[in-house]
Amino acid sequence: MMTPILASDHPDTCKSLKPISLNTVADFISMGHFQEECEKDSLAAVSAFTQAIKLNPQAEEPYYHRANAYYKLGNYQAAVTDYSEVIRQNTGRLGFSSPAYWNRARAYKKLGEKHKAISDLTQVISASGSSAEAYFFRGNMYRDLGNKESAIADYKTAEKLLQQYLDGVFGTGPMDTINQNMLDQVRDELSRLGVNILVPQITTGTILKSIAKTEVERALNLANFNLQQPTIQHFDTQLQALYQQLLKTQPQVEKSVLKNLISNAAYEKMEILEVERSQIIKTASLHHPSIALIDRQKAQLEVLSHRNKI
Repeated sequence: MMTPILASDHPDTCKSLKPISLNTVADFISMGHFQEECEKDSLAAVSAFTQAIKLNPQAEEPYYHRANAYYKLGNYQAAVTDYSEVIRQNTGRLGFSSPAYWNRARAYKKLGEKHKAISDLTQVISASGSSAEAYFFRGNMYRDLGNKESAIADYKTAEKLLQQYLDGVFGTGPMDTINQNMLDQVRDELSRLGVNILVPQITTGTILKSIAKTEVERALNLANFNLQQPTIQHFDTQLQALYQQLLKTQPQVEKSVLKNLISNAAYEKMEILEVERSQIIKTASLHHPSIALIDRQKAQLEVLSHRNKI
């Protein structure tokens, strides 16, 4: 049994729960998480995870968490030792062996053991060939070791995967600015290695995001205008052109990707409008014209979101 106790110095960032008692492996693991996340004390967390290991040396989970705590403390050799124990046990029940390869590679890099880092990253790639980050990371290791040919091969694979991420091939989740930044870094590395990069002027991801943005703008304007009004017809013309462009792009993506993008964009705008509404209410009545407009806009966005539910 556990009860939420917020760390006094970090009331907004603490999400872990502090255990009432310390009797089981799970109790000590929970305490370690609480000490790391709420008390920002990785050294104390190492002690808690160590107690969990003493209770059950065959449990891979506390080794994994202790390794992460060691890594935060800069004790990379100790981290490698614990990640290696997770991999050795390789029970697969909790899935810690896969991230252990990832994190051990990072620890090896810190220790300057880049050949070992490459070996672990190869394990990661063999388990998930669609990990652009793993290819990018391994490419960096090859680059540092002077293996230009292997570095270029990994960077090219990372570039292809990242572009697919941003084009929505793997869903809306990877269509993130983090991956755009990584793509820019990959292309910079390829350029430094003498590879000519041909960046498409218009990508599938760009068109998808433009459609979502335009659909939201159209819905907002419907709060003031009818379907025959020139403003709405202008948006309809824009959307028709964008949808035609989308049909000609490669790769083609599932309709669900576009629907998710539109629905998410509508929800994000509704949240912004709700904040604006709450601010206006502090100084105006519910009958204020701005409140009425926001309510109409939210209603239109709800229709748009509902229409794009999967």
